[in-house]
Amino acid sequence: MSTEPLSLIQRQPSNAATTTAQAPANEPSAYLVLGNSHEPAAPHQPERGIADVEAAARILLIDDNRNNLELMREILIGEDRSAARQLESLEAALFGASKRPAGKSLPSFAVDHCESGRRGHELVASALAGARPYAVAFVDMRMPNGWDGLQTIEALWQLDPHLQVVICTAYDDHSWEQIIERLGCLDNLLFLRKPFDPIEVLQLATALSEKWRLQHARQNQLAELHEHVAERTRHLQQALDQCLRAERELLHLATHDALTGLASRPLFMDRLQQAMVLAQRQERQLLIAFIDLDRFKQYNDQLGRKCGDELLRMIADRMNACLRESDTLARLGGDEFALLLPDTKQAKNAMAALTRLLDRLAEPFALEGKALSVTCSLGCSVYPDDGTSGEDLLRYATIASYRAKELGRNTIQAYNPQLHARLQERQLLESALHQAIANQEFELHYQPQVDLRSGRICGLEALLRWHHPQLGSISPARFIPIAEENGLIHQIGEWTLYSACRQLQAWQQQGIPLQRVALNLSARQAAQPGLDALISRCLKETGIDPSYLELELTESASMNDPEHIIPLMQRLRKLGINLAIDDFGTGYSNLSYLQLFPVGKLKLDGSFVRGITSDAGSMAIIDAVIALAHRLGLKVVAEMAETEAQVIQLTAHGCDQVQGYYFSRPLPAADLEPLLRAGAAVLPTAGTDDGAKRVLILDDEENVTSAIRRAFRNQHFEVLTANNAAEAFDLLARHRVGVVLSDQRMPDMNGNRFLNQVRMLYPETVRVLFTGYTDFQSIREAINLGAAHQLIDKPWNNGELQQLITQGLEQYARNRQQPSQASACGG
Repeated sequence: MSTEPLSLIQRQPSNAATTTAQAPANEPSAYLVLGNSHEPAAPHQPERGIADVEAAARILLIDDNRNNLELMREILIGEDRSAARQLESLEAALFGASKRPAGKSLPSFAVDHCESGRRGHELVASALAGARPYAVAFVDMRMPNGWDGLQTIEALWQLDPHLQVVICTAYDDHSWEQIIERLGCLDNLLFLRKPFDPIEVLQLATALSEKWRLQHARQNQLAELHEHVAERTRHLQQALDQCLRAERELLHLATHDALTGLASRPLFMDRLQQAMVLAQRQERQLLIAFIDLDRFKQYNDQLGRKCGDELLRMIADRMNACLRESDTLARLGGDEFALLLPDTKQAKNAMAALTRLLDRLAEPFALEGKALSVTCSLGCSVYPDDGTSGEDLLRYATIASYRAKELGRNTIQAYNPQLHARLQERQLLESALHQAIANQEFELHYQPQVDLRSGRICGLEALLRWHHPQLGSISPARFIPIAEENGLIHQIGEWTLYSACRQLQAWQQQGIPLQRVALNLSARQAAQPGLDALISRCLKETGIDPSYLELELTESASMNDPEHIIPLMQRLRKLGINLAIDDFGTGYSNLSYLQLFPVGKLKLDGSFVRGITSDAGSMAIIDAVIALAHRLGLKVVAEMAETEAQVIQLTAHGCDQVQGYYFSRPLPAADLEPLLRAGAAVLPTAGTDDGAKRVLILDDEENVTSAIRRAFRNQHFEVLTANNAAEAFDLLARHRVGVVLSDQRMPDMNGNRFLNQVRMLYPETVRVLFTGYTDFQSIREAINLGAAHQLIDKPWNNGELQQLITQGLEQYARNRQQPSQASACGG
């Protein structure tokens, strides 16, 4: 027989026996499902793919009878099975592997055969060396010209213990007990009696090859598992090493600040406790200082987090350089530090050291080519004079640092009993706050917002009031900061929200016209997770239309964290809630964010409204804010409008709405109901004339103003008089005036300053300085500033004064016709 293996696809039934007969003795023939790698397939027949090679189980037939070998080969890889496999290959090529009908795939075998046990042993060894082992071996029991079946099996299993063996025999030469005694009780040995049924052969080949495949798969999985376990063990060892390193690092981090390397709070408190024990034993003092950097957040925002951290490291290094080895400097967090000065004989000596540290810290820092000046507010306490508890001493030092900030920053403040009294008051308020809601001590008052065009009440602001049974009425300015610090602001804010919505619900049920109610939202409340969900739940429970609710966020809260505030505002607007920016103009506005805020109103801070009639700067800011808001499509609400003059000026300058004591102070809901039913307020109006026949006389002496009024009572112009600047500004706001005559020497404001403000507020008005002294410096100042058009001396001549006023009114009329020229003349 030829030593070249034959492809089953190339083999023809008619000459199969002939081909086998012509093969030399003791040489194997290989019948493969796949095309022979040595001999190309016939052109008309398709080649099988690599996947088929891998899928075919390798089977070895060992029998000295060629007829038996041929019969076994026909059963395992007969022509009918070859044709079926060819058809499967064609179907896979045409329709893809997924198109093959499920459950109809025939088992595939790659079959080799030989006629002796020794040759079978060689074939198994060669297959193992090529990493293509046999799965099943069919071994004849009687082979007289060499090894018998048992010897062959023993030799095969020495090479490959996993080989599945089928003993083929027609005789009972050996009993099963003898075979077991010789080969052992193994599960990879089966009997096949001759003559055999083809189905039985196929079943054995299929079952044993599948068993062999599963065993190899299990072995591979076990090997992979062992490798995975070994790799996992290595990783665990590495993780253990990392944990040990991390524990050492955590131990250091637990006692030291990661950024600056300074002691952390636990280590500082431990050293403070030890220092107090030693100081008590030696009858000495020690000083604790709390150091808070001034406006460090501004530097952090301007320079960025990375540069801010570098600046903190530089500050820590500089402070450390000023201290002794026995001193302890700790970073408590953020821009807050604590300092322990032990072994102090007298506190005043330690204060001198703190002063040196303060001065050294104030020296500029060089960072990224910039010179940065950083100051700090420093508070200190002394053991045992101020306390004997470490926590108390640190808290007292912290309180003292707050007082240092109140005094203007960059200073040192020692703890004293007055600060202790303030601390006790704060603690009392903090304790009482916890019970205020449960005891129903809070109440909402409502202040109307009036439309300056129609006089209609267009909204209300809900203002929180606290009536304590022992302490009386407590200002929000006193308890709101405490509530924000201890977290009670969230509970108070929820109570305020529900109370306002329930009040709206009650007014709705009573048939009272509803107004939009505005609630203040602090920065701490805006940062509260789930705020929009809380508001949505409140609106659903009370049944209030979201359009009746308006939330006011302070300018500083909105601008400080726009990345958080803008998405929050957008979610609130989706709920239908109106939004406004409160206290506009007092924070650090970034106008580029303003156009991104989905707000409908800007609320002018009351500090500008107070100065609208007397301060040109406030008026300029109000004009700018109103113009900016209107260009952005926003309404402007002015707060704290308390006088008729303020309301008139706000109306004249285009303000949309006003809120303040002029119309109503904040009232309880019941007291406010008559105003809500009326629905409107009476607006003050300025005179309709143009002021061309009106004069204002300002002098702090009433006899002077009375004398001028009497002298000009029959003239063609009206005379208004005031005895101080505030009265004069109020009159100017409520009346158009053509000429203003002001005395120079007055206690509250001299004539130059007054007329200069008039020049900027009312540039068309003609201004006259009235003086009874030869004060050349004041005259020069009035002329240089452009504050006065004319000067007149005391005592005056009524005729000359009348002529001067008449000329001034004529000039005012011309200025009204040419306002730009009047402004230039005023300068």
